[in-house]
Amino acid sequence: MRVLQYASRSVATVALLALAAGCKTDSTAPNAPFDPAGTSADIAAIDQSFEAPAMDAYAAASSQIGAVVGGSAAAAVLAVPSAAITSGGKAGALRYAASLAKQYQTGTLRPSLSTAAIPAEYLGTTFVWDVETDTYVASDLTGAPSSGVRFLLYAVNPITNLPVEPLVEIGYADIIASETATSATVHVIVVSAGVTYLDYAVVASGSASSANVSISGYATNGNDRVNFDLETTLTGSEAAGLGIGIDYLLVLPTRGGFQLEIEAATTGIFTEATTTTADLLARGDHGTVTVQGAETNGAGSYEVEVNGELFATITVTGEAPPVIVGADGQPLSEAEQAALMAIWFMFYQGFDFFEDLTDPIA
Repeated sequence: MRVLQYASRSVATVALLALAAGCKTDSTAPNAPFDPAGTSADIAAIDQSFEAPAMDAYAAASSQIGAVVGGSAAAAVLAVPSAAITSGGKAGALRYAASLAKQYQTGTLRPSLSTAAIPAEYLGTTFVWDVETDTYVASDLTGAPSSGVRFLLYAVNPITNLPVEPLVEIGYADIIASETATSATVHVIVVSAGVTYLDYAVVASGSASSANVSISGYATNGNDRVNFDLETTLTGSEAAGLGIGIDYLLVLPTRGGFQLEIEAATTGIFTEATTTTADLLARGDHGTVTVQGAETNGAGSYEVEVNGELFATITVTGEAPPVIVGADGQPLSEAEQAALMAIWFMFYQGFDFFEDLTDPIA
């Protein structure tokens, strides 16, 4: 499927792919019979891999952590992958890519010799929650990485999104960052009860007119695990027309190596002709589904193949919901529709990402 290619992968990315290759379905093996319900369940397992109390606590603390560490480390904390990549609503791979592109455009992910990755006075420090000020403060606790910082994580009130009181410590997040004149690297590890639930690295490099952001690692809920390799390329400018390319791979070693892969390119953002070309793949023990096609200014069509045979077409027109019909125009079963929509919305949902590039960073 490797039709669209962008920047070369980082060393960390190559290592992740080598790990994933040992777990995922052999691309040369015969395709399994198509089971739409099983495919939908595999995609749902990706979402569920991101769902654990430790990751909820980390997400709730992300803005506080970002305020302390600042710079590219703060951007990397906010760039954490989540179930939103594959969920509905305003989620989706393109929206996620747009968020990364915007962070680079505004300078938060852009390397700078004049800005330290993490303030030197904080290195080796463990931060704890202060119930008096509702902020993280430095402590004299040991255990933080010497080249980074540690933040203790606590059970969170789902309504206020703040730690419950009295505090219930459930784990910690270690953040290690470094910068050069051309790249910024941030490594984040989230641990609870001796289990690593989230481990990812962000590498950003480039210039004001061209950038590459690579995020690789894994997330687990203790049952399922997803290995992710997410590469976003940004070219051009608002004046000349912005382009975004994505090359995303998610592998579930706990589900027979089920994989979701997206290669897409959007050009001409902020111009009169914005064109997107996409190549999607879902492959595992329940069959192989590919989606390929293009659209301009929100209108276009995509072909869906199942195990190498034309199975359906997807037509998109502006803000209207996509229309999915069988290869001969016949309606699909409810299970078939659900499986194709799950694959499609991982990529397409939140297609208003063009506007997101000019909104304030959340």
